[in-house]
Amino acid sequence: MTAKPRRFGRAALVGSAAGAVLLSFAVSANTAWAEGAIATAPPTTASTSTGGEGVEVQEVVVQVERDRAAAAAPSKASLDETQPESIISHNFLEQSRPETGDFTTTVLLAPSMAGIASNGGGVGETNKISLRGFSDGQFNITYDQISFGDTNNPTHHPASYFPSSTIGTAIVDRGPGSAGDLGQANYGGAVHLFSPIVSDTPSVSEKATYASFNTVESVSTFQTGAISQLAGTKILLNVDYRKSDGELSYSSGTAENYLFKSVTNLPANWLLTMFSAVNTTQFYQSDAGPGETWAQVMAYGKNYALNNNPATPQYYGYNNQHKNTDFEYIDLKGGLLGFDIDNQAYTYFYSNKTISPNAVAVVDTSATSGVLSPKNPSPPSYVTAADPATDIGGYNKGNRYRVEGDVLRFTKDLPFGTLKFGAWYEYNDTDRHNILYDLTDGNADLKYASVTTPPVAHTSNIKTLEYSSWSQYQLFVDFYWRPLENLTITPGFKYVDFTRTVDAPVENSGLGTFARGSLYGSNTYTKPLYFLTANYKIKPFWSVYAQYATGFLVPQLSDLVTATPSLNNDPPSLTTNYQVGTVFTKGHVTFDADYYYIVVTNLQVADPTNQYDINVGTANYSGYEGEMAYTFDDGFTLFANGSLNVAKDMTTNLAEDPSGGKELTGAPKATAALGALYNRGPWQGSFSYKMVGPQVAQYTAGGQALELPRYGTLDGSVSYDFGHLKLKLAVFNMLDDRAITNFSGTDAFFSPTSTGLYQFQAGRQVQATVQAKF
Repeated sequence: MTAKPRRFGRAALVGSAAGAVLLSFAVSANTAWAEGAIATAPPTTASTSTGGEGVEVQEVVVQVERDRAAAAAPSKASLDETQPESIISHNFLEQSRPETGDFTTTVLLAPSMAGIASNGGGVGETNKISLRGFSDGQFNITYDQISFGDTNNPTHHPASYFPSSTIGTAIVDRGPGSAGDLGQANYGGAVHLFSPIVSDTPSVSEKATYASFNTVESVSTFQTGAISQLAGTKILLNVDYRKSDGELSYSSGTAENYLFKSVTNLPANWLLTMFSAVNTTQFYQSDAGPGETWAQVMAYGKNYALNNNPATPQYYGYNNQHKNTDFEYIDLKGGLLGFDIDNQAYTYFYSNKTISPNAVAVVDTSATSGVLSPKNPSPPSYVTAADPATDIGGYNKGNRYRVEGDVLRFTKDLPFGTLKFGAWYEYNDTDRHNILYDLTDGNADLKYASVTTPPVAHTSNIKTLEYSSWSQYQLFVDFYWRPLENLTITPGFKYVDFTRTVDAPVENSGLGTFARGSLYGSNTYTKPLYFLTANYKIKPFWSVYAQYATGFLVPQLSDLVTATPSLNNDPPSLTTNYQVGTVFTKGHVTFDADYYYIVVTNLQVADPTNQYDINVGTANYSGYEGEMAYTFDDGFTLFANGSLNVAKDMTTNLAEDPSGGKELTGAPKATAALGALYNRGPWQGSFSYKMVGPQVAQYTAGGQALELPRYGTLDGSVSYDFGHLKLKLAVFNMLDDRAITNFSGTDAFFSPTSTGLYQFQAGRQVQATVQAKF
């Protein structure tokens, strides 16, 4: 089958989605206004249980923060929850998160969350987060209830979508949730992000930040309030611009984000929300990294990444990434025939244009001795006679996709409970390419000339020319049964159908019997999923809950890159979750704790080279989590949270662990946070310490575990509000702790000959912010 380029028509897609939603409204409204029509129910204003999908987040926050301690706590749970979760307040985010942060810095305070930036200044794609040891791509990330992620694997690009100014609040769900929690990876949990609230009153805010590493940011926010000429429509506009030299050498970048959100009350109690966010970013970062070898650390220090020497692969001009994204949705809520209805049509787009060398694990001795170190001391076979061994081999990589989808939800209140059901459909088109170049002279690097018979000039430097797509749907139903006033039992069912297709004129994997050539393959994955939760309120301020739930993760796209894709029966990875917990919120105190035990089958983990995933069989995740806060009468709030986490591959029985099991890489054994907040009159302040425990980074070829020690960050901020003017000073990583946070490789630690790459926690950062409000 011959692949054909897809067309990406954002305007056409958004227009068709808008037309479909407005047509749906027109039919509903005409029915409601017809003489003798049945009465319509108002939109749902409170969720049956908290969570990230299909809820009114404002109402959830109001319910959770009805007690004094919960209102002041930076992270807390809901008395209605049926799985462990942390609701992170808008006030805490406004006061304590880095102004130049992204969605990863929003949720790091929560228990079992790990991941700290390795480049100060808030530019580049160095930030990654994990949840209970599940890595990015093994849990959902949603924005205003819409799950988003890459199309080869549901991983994420924090610098490419939502800067911190576009996030109003966040919920971390540590579990698959209910059947109505939708996404490709309701497997290890979910991080739910919500856009800022559109205000009823007009306002203008201009915020300017200057920070370490020559970082500047401006955030302009406009709220129109209700516009009578537009039937009371309220509009929010937000413009975020930032640039930074970065803490890492020659790793500067810029980013712009434009956000539009409007809310319109339509006749017959219908509500229309329209949203658009457009983001562009350009930065210098190696696609072959990030990170530096131990020899580079010894030669240049922990801030080394790139240089200005064109004779080396670390030259910043050879390590350039330019990304564009957009994210839009139209949401229509209302009542019809006794049902609350919520229809959300959406689309998002990602484009990545990258120039990168093949490797960065080479020391440039010119910085110390003035002698250039060749990139290719032993010329690889694809360097032609016309290309000197000292030339820099690299590639031009492109990745572009458009995703569109629709979520339709129905809610029906009954005398003995609430029924929720609906469907989700999603489709995407993706094209990727990887073209090899001699970066020194700009000519094609003819790596594949020897395997192409006869030699074909226009393909002999093409590593990958690939088109792919998926179409998926999920059907779900949850019933919130209330046999007693203080007891809610919720059975749920979801059916997943996911078809992935690859159509590549040129594909290269180097795996198995397939090395290079054209490829067409398609696989369909189906799975029924089951859920059962219960919440019992011992007292109005004290509840207990339990959850049984199954999770699902589709194999990544590279699983189809085999000689015969149809014979690749690698099954989806599945989780079975057992969780119990309790929540107490009364007066000055809020507290919650839980225990979880998760069985994973067909666990997919990255191979030591990080080129593809391998199925390691069965794994177990278990642990304890808790958080609490106590608020005083004078405006002070003390808080603490923590977790003890175990993540093991149960197919391996190591001699040092007679009980069986091999610790999974990238899974911290514990997390902890503690601190204090102050909020009284015009003064606000925060002081917090977040610790991420030790974790296995990699295993050597001989099976030895390479373990990273714990690391942490001490952060603080203080602000004073004059009314129309607010001043804020924040310091992150006050102790300038430069601990190792990641290691990729299988060599021994700290070896001068190792090709493994190290990343370090970003150093101390100081941010000063001035905000004018009218």
